Amino acid sequence: MEGNRRQFFGSVAALSATGVLLPSPLGAEPVEPQPVSADWDMTWRERVVGSFRAVFDNPVISDGVGLWRAIDWKRNVIEVFGDQAKDASTVLVIRHEAIPMIMSHAFWERHELGVETKANDPQGNPVKHNPYLSREDGESGDRRGATVDSFIASGGIVLACNYAFGRSVVGPEARKSGASQADARAVALQQVIPGVILQPSGFFAVIEAQRSGCHFFPAAG
Repeated sequence: MEGNRRQFFGSVAALSATGVLLPSPLGAEPVEPQPVSADWDMTWRERVVGSFRAVFDNPVISDGVGLWRAIDWKRNVIEVFGDQAKDASTVLVIRHEAIPMIMSHAFWERHELGVETKANDPQGNPVKHNPYLSREDGESGDRRGATVDSFIASGGIVLACNYAFGRSVVGPEARKSGASQADARAVALQQVIPGVILQPSGFFAVIEAQRSGCHFFPAAG
């Protein structure tokens, strides 16, 4: 019996040395689960590629520091690694109290979000626009000049929490307009910055990004 075992392991070693691959005893590689619901856009996962992948979890606005860090990380890796990092994949998850960052200037003005978020202009007055969205005059209320739309234009992926969207965006719109939740949601969706992708929840988005190979960073901490 012992001789047969030695012969078997010797044969395995010989096959390995010649580059012959033996079939896995567990069979083929597991198939990646695919979404069964068309309600959520998961195609962003196909854009998470390359050796440099990071997801920035952004639950609070905090002067846009999470957005700035997501943008600056890509600058950092390109500075260090050059062309090897030009396709770095950066995912920013906007959730919880930070959800106003994904809304249009008109929505900020309509709901006086400058007051709610304590975002002031240089004169110290509450802003009437989204400081984290580019303006036609080229100015940004964010002291770092970081904007959600410029991040998206550079290849960044912005995911947003549907729970926070319903609570902090749809709810106030329904109360202000007197519309139903469904109608208010339809209106609010028209005011989301183009390119932002809603996900079932912020934590779902963070974990899916990690499953896609992203390293996690608590961006606003």
